[in-house]
Amino acid sequence: MRPTTGQAPRLHLFVCANRREGSPLGPGCGDRGDALYDALKAEVAARGEHVTTWVTKTHCLGICPKRGATVARYPGSDPIISDVEVEDVAALLGDGSESAPPTWKAIEHELNAIEELQTTKVLDLARRLKPGLTMEDVKNPHDFPELDDSDWHYADGILTGMQSVTSALRAMRQRGRKD
Repeated sequence: MRPTTGQAPRLHLFVCANRREGSPLGPGCGDRGDALYDALKAEVAARGEHVTTWVTKTHCLGICPKRGATVARYPGSDPIISDVEVEDVAALLGDGSESAPPTWKAIEHELNAIEELQTTKVLDLARRLKPGLTMEDVKNPHDFPELDDSDWHYADGILTGMQSVTSALRAMRQRGRKD
C-alpha cells in the first residue's frame, strides 16, 4: 500500500449504473445511470477538466431512486445525491471556481492591496507621533526619536513581514510557475 499524494482530483463523481432484475429494491439506476455517466464524461471532456474532475461508473451506492441515478461526490458537503438526471450535469460539476487555485497575479494583487493598507497605517501612526513626516522619513526611523514607540514599531514590523512575503513569492514566480 502506498499513498498517491498529489494525484487526487478536485472532484470525483461515482455514478451508479447498477441493474437489478426482479429485486424488491427496484431495478437500480441502470440505463439512467449509464446516460448520466455518458453526459458527465462528455461535459468534463468539453470543459477540458479530465485531469481535475474524475467520473467513475460504479455498482450500487445503496439508494435506488425512482428517477435519475445516485451519485457519490468527493469531496462535497452532500456526499451522496439521488435523483440526479442528465439535466443536472452542469450543477453537479459546478463552475470549478470553488477549489481552483488562485493565479500568481491574483495572489500578488491581494498582497499589494494588503501592503498598501499597512503602509497607510504605518504612515498615519508616524504622523500622529510627529506631524509632517513623509514615507521617505518613515524609512529612516532612527532619524526621528518620536518614532521610538512600540505601536509604531509593531505596525512597521508587520509591513516589513508583508514585504518579505511578497518578495519571496515574486522570487518563486520567477523561478518556476508563471500564469
